[in-house]
Amino acid sequence: MIPVDLNITSITKTDEGEDKVEFFTVGNYSAADGIFSISYEENDGIGYEDCTVSITAEGMKVFIQRTGPASSAFNIEKNVKHHSVYGTPFGDFTMGINTYDVKNELTENGGRLWFKYSIDINSDFVSENEMEIRVKPSGEIT
Repeated sequence: MIPVDLNITSITKTDEGEDKVEFFTVGNYSAADGIFSISYEENDGIGYEDCTVSITAEGMKVFIQRTGPASSAFNIEKNVKHHSVYGTPFGDFTMGINTYDVKNELTENGGRLWFKYSIDINSDFVSENEMEIRVKPSGEIT
């Protein structure tokens, strides 16, 4: 694992409108045999305090896991709907993740991971989402 700078942009579209969140954080990154792993700590400013996010990408498949007080695990796979349990301090619920597109441009030196998906709970639409994660070795000038 090497230290990296992460630029993460998330766009969420609901019936009420669109919300775009962009944040910068530091994390760790590894690449081996076509499998790319990213991890970072969340805090109140970017998500859930005291949670760790781990992202593994292999080809067009992405697995995202959050551990800590708010736990979750999502499978992101182009043209496939997966169901996941999302844990909150108030209780757990099951949600559907339907992925429309994945672009994995990660290399051993970092790069970009982007995916677009929708979320439903009990088959009721919640949101359309896009996430982009840009990874670069810490201290690298862009």
